[in-house]
Amino acid sequence: MSGSDVAQPRGGVLRLREFRLLFFGQAVSVVGEEIFPIAATISVLNAGGDAFDVGLVLGARWLAVVLFALIGGVWADRLPRRVVMIGSDLVALAGVLALALAPGDPHISFIAVMVFVVGASEAFFRPAETALLPSIVPQDQLTAANSLIAVSYRTAAVVGPGVGGIFVAAFSVHAAYLVVGVALTVSALSLYALREPAREARERTESFVQEIGDGWRALREQTWALAVIVGGAAYLMLVVAPENVLLPIIGRREFGSDTVYAVSLALFSLGGVVGAVLAVKLKPAKPGRLGMLLTLLLVPMFVALAFPVSEWLIFVTYFVGGIGIEPFNVYWQSALQREIAPDKLARVSSLDWMASFGLMPLGLALTGPLSNAIGEVAVLLGAGLACIVITFAVLRVPGVDEFRRPDRQ
Repeated sequence: MSGSDVAQPRGGVLRLREFRLLFFGQAVSVVGEEIFPIAATISVLNAGGDAFDVGLVLGARWLAVVLFALIGGVWADRLPRRVVMIGSDLVALAGVLALALAPGDPHISFIAVMVFVVGASEAFFRPAETALLPSIVPQDQLTAANSLIAVSYRTAAVVGPGVGGIFVAAFSVHAAYLVVGVALTVSALSLYALREPAREARERTESFVQEIGDGWRALREQTWALAVIVGGAAYLMLVVAPENVLLPIIGRREFGSDTVYAVSLALFSLGGVVGAVLAVKLKPAKPGRLGMLLTLLLVPMFVALAFPVSEWLIFVTYFVGGIGIEPFNVYWQSALQREIAPDKLARVSSLDWMASFGLMPLGLALTGPLSNAIGEVAVLLGAGLACIVITFAVLRVPGVDEFRRPDRQ
């Protein structure tokens, strides 16, 4: 069943029971998702780690995504997507509880292993979620549904750092991990109550590798999407990775606490709420062009971090950056769900995850040594320049402006 077969809801997409359950479960779950990397980063710093250690631990998550994304995509196209997502939540819960119940400050290697476990679960969850949505939402409401999910993600992400910070300050980092565990439990229970539409049974004559090949061919037919994914891989390594590693380091060194780190992430997410709402309100004729150009609003963040004269300047640039990034995410997810055949969507989504984040661990691992070699200022300004170059290079590919094949304009 595809989104076009779903009955049109009266009063908006939230009138659909199955979408409401997905929406609620993920709105709670993302609170935990936002707390988890903050708690892991603080655990590493508490254990005496430096920028290199933070990069390695955060990189373990993306390494797991890269290694398991294709497997997750195939199984999400083979099995009920809801079942794959519940199993993923339970695996992540096991990793989080291991950190929560570990005595004292866990060793950095133990933190890295558990972050890897959580990342592996995400590699199964995300392709399944992307493919599930068009089966429970009408096609012409996909943008609205993706926008609502983005709003819930970003709203919860504003709450997440605050909740995590409160629990770390009032109790311990272990308490923050327990909050993550509760959020994952709520997600699993919501998905258990969700009724996924049955898909047509198909005789499986292809091998696992052949099924991956089918997903690759479906993606290759969409040259515009392939260009965005390749650009995204470079973007995450050269732009996002340096920011992920250096924000907590600079915040603690220049301003004496983890407050700048947590507040900056919260304001980025708050800006994302504004951006997600704008994505639906604007209704652009060329969503790809608008989404790509708005990502340039991230550039001031790197200048503010390179020259940290004021924590308020960092806060403002992170809020503006959040506004810029979310329309791209909303338009991109909606375009994939619209343009890719439903029975191949999870595999294409897994290729997106694997390729996009394939170089992220390398970027995270190299940020520390590169900062020591050429300086943090050079790394951050280089990240800002990379943001500009990658954006305009991808926009030159036919079809990117509209996020669809040029012959289907």
